[in-house]
Amino acid sequence: SVAVVLLDVVLGYGAHSDPAQGLVSTIQAAPAERPVIIASVTGTDADPQGYSRQKTALSEAGVLVATSNAEAVRWASRVLEHPL
Repeated sequence: SVAVVLLDVVLGYGAHSDPAQGLVSTIQAAPAERPVIIASVTGTDADPQGYSRQKTALSEAGVLVATSNAEAVRWASRVLEHPL
């Protein structure tokens, strides 16, 4: 079984034009009983994708959005130590 899904979303030139859109549609199509989904978003609001817009879209889809990939890994580790 899968307890946690860890995502690293990278913004900027050469990256997907709207990475959250694809992830959110996949998450919404998943069964209600799904693993905890944790993401970090690397980028800035100056990136074409918009850091805040990407972070908000993921959060609204139920993704826990960490401030860094290191924090995301710590959260994932806690989920594995104390499964829901």
